[in-house]
Amino acid sequence: MIDRKYKLKFTDSNVHDSVSYILVSKFNIKPNVHQARIDGSGGRMILSMVGSDSAVDAAIEYLRSIDISVELMENFVKRDDRRCIDCGSCISVCPTFAFELNKKTWEVMLDTNKCISCGSCLSACPTHAITLKMNP
Repeated sequence: MIDRKYKLKFTDSNVHDSVSYILVSKFNIKPNVHQARIDGSGGRMILSMVGSDSAVDAAIEYLRSIDISVELMENFVKRDDRRCIDCGSCISVCPTFAFELNKKTWEVMLDTNKCISCGSCLSACPTHAITLKMNP
């Protein structure tokens, strides 16, 4: 079983397809929607897919066949440890708790698996130690 996070982009022609239902019923995948911004003209969704390698691969192929853009979310957020002063500003604004304070070392830790690339941490960081890979 794998658990990977993907960014899906919809257009007005496929926005009405029920992605979660398709993933469960056709591919036996457990989807977890982290974020969705969708309206009648399109939008984007960040979701995790849990399932076998072959099922996830087949699901991605199917989604792409109906013109849904699918991108694996790896290393979307990066922190420059040389610039980070462990102030914790990012902790307070992160909706998914991707940033956490290590209470023994007082260092801010980043779990990139929790990030949904919302960008809240960018404006909160006083030293601009955080960058976000943004794709068109």
